[in-house]
Amino acid sequence: MRFANYAGRAALTDGTRVVHVAEASDGKYPAEPAAIFEVWDEFAAWARTVNLTAEGVEIDRAQLGSPSPTPRQVFAIGLNYRDHATESGLEPPAEPPVFTKFPTSVCGPYTDIELPTTTVDYEPSSSWSSVGGGTG
Repeated sequence: MRFANYAGRAALTDGTRVVHVAEASDGKYPAEPAAIFEVWDEFAAWARTVNLTAEGVEIDRAQLGSPSPTPRQVFAIGLNYRDHATESGLEPPAEPPVFTKFPTSVCGPYTDIELPTTTVDYEPSSSWSSVGGGTG
């Protein structure tokens, strides 16, 4: 089970089916995705009880947004795996560089992104958060 931003609302999904949190919890948890993080531990325990087979609907992946659509800060780690350092022509650093990104750089997994030039570096990342605490 994964936490998602589905059509701008907090949701749970297994990648096939989805349910809006506010409806499934009878209003106990808010529709605003960012508000869920304030009560994450309680929410995660509740989320494990949701039966997507019974309560969910078929997911439209185009409706998936960033699970944290309004982050306060975004920190990134550069050259954090050997292949990326090698393809960049650099030696892997003893400690990878930490840098920030604009919060507006966060988007959903199926968002179309207009590239400003032909030379753009990218960093793969998961756009889903596991309710269990890891990444998806």
